[in-house]
Amino acid sequence: MSLGEQMLFRSSFFTLIVFSAIFFSCSRGYLNTENQLFKIKGNAQGTTYAIQVFDSSLNVSKFQIDSLLLAFDEKLSTYKTSSLISRFNQVSFKDTLLSKEDVFIKMLSLSDSVFQLSDGYFDPSIKPIIDLWGIGTINQNIPKQASIDSVLSYVGYQNGLHFSTLNRDHQILVEKKTPGFELDFNAIAQGYSVDLLVDFLHLHGHNNVYVELGGEIKLSGLKQGKQKWKIGIESPIENNTTDIQSIQNVFSITDCAIATSGNYRKYFEEEGELYAHTINPRTGTQNRHTLLSATVLSSSCALSDALATYFMVVGLDATKSFVERNKGLGIEIYLIYSEDGNYGSYGSPSLLNSQKAANS
Repeated sequence: MSLGEQMLFRSSFFTLIVFSAIFFSCSRGYLNTENQLFKIKGNAQGTTYAIQVFDSSLNVSKFQIDSLLLAFDEKLSTYKTSSLISRFNQVSFKDTLLSKEDVFIKMLSLSDSVFQLSDGYFDPSIKPIIDLWGIGTINQNIPKQASIDSVLSYVGYQNGLHFSTLNRDHQILVEKKTPGFELDFNAIAQGYSVDLLVDFLHLHGHNNVYVELGGEIKLSGLKQGKQKWKIGIESPIENNTTDIQSIQNVFSITDCAIATSGNYRKYFEEEGELYAHTINPRTGTQNRHTLLSATVLSSSCALSDALATYFMVVGLDATKSFVERNKGLGIEIYLIYSEDGNYGSYGSPSLLNSQKAANS
């Protein structure tokens, strides 16, 4: 099954949650048929989300949004000890039988597609290596090569190597073959949850929407004034842990999903060398290159999220080559890199044209 075909299945996740049949609407929107801007904000997945809907009324509630995200976390949050993925990562886990429409199954399948697409540089089984380095935690360190080698023996996402999925009528058996094998979908799951939220809004009749969760964005239609949505790309600021952002460029876009990955927020320095959180799953160490951040635009936030991570592993030149070889994916990129102590940037031509429109 192709990546595009698999994306169509994400709306099936809604069957996991029983929503009220009565649509929620703001009283102001009910009385006024003119389009107006509705906003919903909240906390989820260890960060915040913001939703904007431009319509005559609001047909969803914050409770529904929070319920959808909570159900998502119950499957895929590595911070919840009771979640399915946390139980999967326990040494004692053997197998479980899941519906073909289960979000965990969708993540396995989507991740496999990007794993193949990236020649294995996007690998959700990298969790043991991430934990070994501990970058961004109080335990961050440079592990010994022997420790890296021992952990690498657990890494390898190929179905059948350390885990397998077997069809059983309308269910799928997920079997863990190697006790030390662990999964972390953080580099794709947040984007996927954004896709789900937009699908949910579309299902309830809203076409002009903006959804942002933890910096991952998807939007469709138009905002107030019948204008395209304006999205700013953040300039790299080393070790910036505040909410203050420096915007490098602004783009006027619609009907796409945007995700950014960068090495300038989470890293540490030791003996004059910088060690970033993006790690090569093949070697268990960081690749040395000049790329500071990668912003990816596509039709799917899950795909944008995963590819942005992949690009930060392989660097500037490999990213450009990938995009050139895979024009059929319909992705656009905006890259920020270091060059002789200064920032340089590269953007897809059509994206740069949208920047001119946004800034005019």
